[in-house]
Amino acid sequence: MKVKKDELKIKAQRAFAMPNMTFDISISTHSGLVRAVNEDSFSLNGYRRRREKSALTYREQMTGGAFMLEVCDGMGGEACGDLAAETAAVHSAALFEKLNTLPAERLEGAVNEYVAEVNGEICRLLGNSGSHRGGTTFALVYIRGGVAYPFSLGDSRIYLCAGGNIDQISFDHTLAMRKYMANIYTLEEAENSPDSHKLTLFLGVDAEGRGLTAQTYEPIQLERGMKLLLCSDGLYDMCPQEEIARIMSGETLGCAKKLVKSALAHGGIDNITCAAAGFIK
Repeated sequence: MKVKKDELKIKAQRAFAMPNMTFDISISTHSGLVRAVNEDSFSLNGYRRRREKSALTYREQMTGGAFMLEVCDGMGGEACGDLAAETAAVHSAALFEKLNTLPAERLEGAVNEYVAEVNGEICRLLGNSGSHRGGTTFALVYIRGGVAYPFSLGDSRIYLCAGGNIDQISFDHTLAMRKYMANIYTLEEAENSPDSHKLTLFLGVDAEGRGLTAQTYEPIQLERGMKLLLCSDGLYDMCPQEEIARIMSGETLGCAKKLVKSALAHGGIDNITCAAAGFIK
């Protein structure tokens, strides 16, 4: 007997069903005080910011078997950056559905298929527009069964907040960090160097199709009270990490908007996007 694709999908989803988890979700994005266009985008389980909205705040307590948060920071000017970031966010809906059907050992492969697909589409869009520069970073966390699986490309960051501490768990794909790894810069020199804004990897960089893969990080076993923060560089370039930690130590449902307000108060020279998830149970 022939089995329909929908039936196979339902069976796969049941096979990897996990007990429900509850999270406070807080997302806020703003074009900043200097730039006219917001080239950032985000995705929550496929829900995303529309390009025409330069500022948006979203907050909700969510319960479910799996969650996925993504922040994308487009670059290349208003003609390319916002479209590149939105392209990544649009494709994230299909990625989320696919991840829900896969065992943990196959998540990385699915994310890299997403990377290849989005990179290819962005490169085609750039080619059709006659532009040779542009693309988007991405920071993504998929959560299932109380375990968070982080991935990133570029300099959009992922932080873990626990016990009053905040730790960056992602790696900045910048020329400054490459020089730091080669012992050319100290960490302080890398953070303050102009090279800290020169990206070495992002979606749209692989125009020749040589193969682009996401940076994969160790899975995180979540405990009650832990929080994850995904953000574009418009936040951490403006706000000291101590201030980010202080705001993140408060109520999760309000922290994303407070972080954006803080970045604006410190100058807001870039687009700002913050997405926070607090694990309740």
